[in-house]
Amino acid sequence: MDSESQFRNNALKGIAYYSYAARIFAYLIGLAVVITVLGVSDDGYHKIPIAMPFLFIVCLAWPHIAYQWAKRSNVTTKVVTSSLLFDAFFTGLWVPLMSFELIPSTVFITAVMMNNISTGGLKLFLHGFIAMILAIILSSLLINPSFQFESNILVILVCIPMITIYPMVLATINYKLTRLLIFQKGKLLQLSRNDSLTGVFSRRYWEQRLLGEFNRCKRSGEKTCVMMVDIDNFKNINDTYGHLVGDNVLRQLGSILQGLRNSDIAGRYGGEEFAILLPNSDLEESLLVAERLRQKIEHTKFEKVDRCTISIGIAPLSAQFSNAYKWLDQADKALYQAKANGRNRVCSELSQIED
Repeated sequence: MDSESQFRNNALKGIAYYSYAARIFAYLIGLAVVITVLGVSDDGYHKIPIAMPFLFIVCLAWPHIAYQWAKRSNVTTKVVTSSLLFDAFFTGLWVPLMSFELIPSTVFITAVMMNNISTGGLKLFLHGFIAMILAIILSSLLINPSFQFESNILVILVCIPMITIYPMVLATINYKLTRLLIFQKGKLLQLSRNDSLTGVFSRRYWEQRLLGEFNRCKRSGEKTCVMMVDIDNFKNINDTYGHLVGDNVLRQLGSILQGLRNSDIAGRYGGEEFAILLPNSDLEESLLVAERLRQKIEHTKFEKVDRCTISIGIAPLSAQFSNAYKWLDQADKALYQAKANGRNRVCSELSQIED
């Protein structure tokens, strides 16, 4: 599953989780309202053989079924939507049985439509409304209901929890879902910015930073350098120890690169090659940073690898570069020179530091 799909799936599972208690509350209060309405009514709909058992079974069992269904499903979108449509349909069945009493019917319809629009927007609101109308028509055809718009004071009292408490429960759920959304979007942003194996920035995001740094420093005249880093003989590491060990080397190197100066911007450029921006650093300072990095890698113990070294090419920003990629290409040429000169060294167009 890709990161965007995972994000959507997690958000919907969050809806199912936070809606669980609210659905239990709504169905229990709804059960009490329907029983009260039928109890004070003279229509006798409660004497229909299947009506009351069906009411009790659904109200007591359905919230748990809906939650487990969403929790275990791999198509959470469909499950959450279907559950809300069932809520709307089930509510519609009972409006005619309550003789269309204005207050309880309005309370039920409003609660269901609030759920739908807060979860799925206008589209789910319309689908839920259609499901409810179909249920009202079906129920009306089966029982030929009477119409009694006025409500007994007892019915009004039983409706009060649904009128007062349920909107606050729904507001609490929306607050928690907003926090979940912010958290999930943060994770999604991190996934889009960072390389999943090494933890440094991905090539796409790092190149955005390269372009931004190039333009900023061109305007301000600030000193800055770009550095290309390549693991020496990395293919031999993979061939000798296997790709899992090679991945661990990349992961450990990524961790070291994240520990550079706070201002430095490291990214994985491809395979075993990394790129680092060194803002507010002239060539002399950048060479020192590069040499410290080279020595640290040389003396770091990597899993199952006796010795791991890197070659580094550095290019300072100058007026000769018409775009950021020509600047980066200069660092790549310096890296090539470091490798040609025997690897495990730092090179620039002006200087060379050897092991």
